[in-house]
Amino acid sequence: MRYLPLNDADRATMLERIGVENIDALFCDVPAEARLDGPVDLPIHKSEMQVERDMQAMAGQNMTAGSAPFFCGAGAYRHHVRRRLTILFNGRNF
Repeated sequence: MRYLPLNDADRATMLERIGVENIDALFCDVPAEARLDGPVDLPIHKSEMQVERDMQAMAGQNMTAGSAPFFCGAGAYRHHVRRRLTILFNGRNF
């Protein structure tokens, strides 16, 4: 994959297009204590594949909705409802 760096004009155009003042505004919802302050501490002279593995290992330390009980959504998610119940609930008398 080719690396096509952005220049300052490209960045300014993209930020203007999405309606934010600067790149920091994109991360305003992330608490300051959760942000990285500076470069990621990776050893130098690693292949792209090894850096990707290291970053995936770091990301694996995060808790995600799939790694613990998750109760957001108030039951609004895909779940199985038996056909008989659907017919019953959609009836005029119910």
